[in-house]
Amino acid sequence: MRETITNTHLTFTVIILISVLLSACKDDISGTKNENQPPNTSLFIETDDTLNSTSSIQTFYWDGQDADGFITGFYYAFGNTITENDWVWTTERKMTFPLKISGQDTTYIFKVKAVDNEGSEDPTPATQSFPIKNSPPQIGWQINNNIPDTTFTVASFAWTVSDLDGDMTVVLFEYAIDDTANWLEIAGSKRTLTLRETDGITEGDHAFFIRAVDVAGSKSSIIRMPEDPAKFWYVKNPAGRYLLIDDFGVESSTTAFPDAYYKSMLDKILLNQGEKYSTWNIEEQFPASNTQFKETLLLFDRIVWYTDLIGESDPHFIAAQIAIPEFRNKGGKIIFSVQFNKGFGSQGSPLEFSPVEALGDPFNVIISNSLYYPDTTFNTAADGIFSNIELPELKVSTFIVGLNALIPKTTSIPMYRYDVANNDDDPIFILIGKNDNSQEYDFVFAGTPMHFLNGNDNLDDLFEIILTDIFGL
Repeated sequence: MRETITNTHLTFTVIILISVLLSACKDDISGTKNENQPPNTSLFIETDDTLNSTSSIQTFYWDGQDADGFITGFYYAFGNTITENDWVWTTERKMTFPLKISGQDTTYIFKVKAVDNEGSEDPTPATQSFPIKNSPPQIGWQINNNIPDTTFTVASFAWTVSDLDGDMTVVLFEYAIDDTANWLEIAGSKRTLTLRETDGITEGDHAFFIRAVDVAGSKSSIIRMPEDPAKFWYVKNPAGRYLLIDDFGVESSTTAFPDAYYKSMLDKILLNQGEKYSTWNIEEQFPASNTQFKETLLLFDRIVWYTDLIGESDPHFIAAQIAIPEFRNKGGKIIFSVQFNKGFGSQGSPLEFSPVEALGDPFNVIISNSLYYPDTTFNTAADGIFSNIELPELKVSTFIVGLNALIPKTTSIPMYRYDVANNDDDPIFILIGKNDNSQEYDFVFAGTPMHFLNGNDNLDDLFEIILTDIFGL
């Protein structure tokens, strides 16, 4: 009985509570509704240290906060100038952009604004500006790049360039010949330029100008060659197919006046045949560029080159190793007279370009009136190709100090041996080499000053045989 009364009481209590709640629901909601608050946007950046040479790379980070809701995404814009059409939707909170140089002075702007769950946008987007100031390139001549005061119709120039914005921002060079009224362009990767007659290197006085241009169009200062604004270099046309290279340091009675001898010899042999020749004193007019040296040789068909003592590090001999093979492959033929300094050939193979395999025994003294006689195999070697040529016996006219015998390559033919008293194996001092490509004998190599061998007054006869009968005048 007591349990029944209790249940009835609980049921009555619940009914009363429900009635109260239903009565309360009939009352109106009072007060003022809060308006949606727009979100706020925060922005910060991080610089990527791995910058490339033409632009900086900037990484942007951002986030949004909303006091009465949540963030659904962002609008961002990036560029030099920003319009309403530039905004882009994203849900990302990180992006990376390049700051490329596109003008003398450029300012990049990044803006971002958060958007909340009711579509409200941050009315004050977070903004970051990046002013990019372009530095003009700097240009200068390579060390020891001065051009000789006289050249033939070829000239080479070499320069250096740098740019604070990165050397790869240099996109081109502009150069001009004689004046700066007309500029020509070459690629920004270039650091050397060789010009020829077809490029305007013609007979007369000349000057060369060059400047660098970067990706923003900014130009370096103009540099000039010759550097002295009051000076020019003189270009002369090649005279004929023959070139006489004067590489002898001293012209005196002690050295038997080599310049005078070689010029008189070529006058006698060539001028009477209607041929002309050019002379090139590389002791005074040696170019800084090996390319210019090689290209100058390629202007000619025949070369007579005489020099005094040389070492392996002699820049003229280094240039010879580079230029002579190309000259021969073009069909050129050469007589090369040289005297080796003590210790030559101790490192590497400096004679690889020549008909000489190696240097033989040294001879401290070659006495006056001693003989250089034709090698007995000269007429029979190479299937008797020179069987009809009679080489003259030569006599030493001037005391010679310090020579090295020559050991010929297997494709070379000995021409002259030195007659050593009481010696059955006389050393070879003059030989001729064959071109591996053309199979022609095109390189007479003398390991002795040839103009010292005129004691019989018949050295001209040997040169005439070489130039006419062997090389083909």
